[in-house]
Amino acid sequence: MALNWKWDEKCGEAIIRQQGKDWTISLYQGNAFLIFLYEYTDEAGEKMYQMYNFWLDKQHMKNCLGLNKKEGYGDNMFGSPDCKLVSVRINKEKYRYTKDLILALIQAFDDLTIELYSEEVGE
Repeated sequence: MALNWKWDEKCGEAIIRQQGKDWTISLYQGNAFLIFLYEYTDEAGEKMYQMYNFWLDKQHMKNCLGLNKKEGYGDNMFGSPDCKLVSVRINKEKYRYTKDLILALIQAFDDLTIELYSEEVGE
């Protein structure tokens, strides 16, 4: 099954630092736990996007964050000097897994900015 999401249902943003540069990544839920997209405008002025990453479900998120050591997933792929999650901003009104996400991020990171906000669906 392919990943899909609705463009008008963005649920937040993340800042990811790669090789010394910060990238703003849009967060969507769609048919996955969380979908990470890099959205930008190209030289011709067209809106573009690139799939950055996704977490299929809660277990996949834990694996990617290095929180499943018993199963062999002890490395946080978002916690290395080459790829570091710096901040997460989540609209708790649009994202149904906010509590699970925040708890996992608290376990996985010692230095991370987390911002929750509420913007009603349809605003």
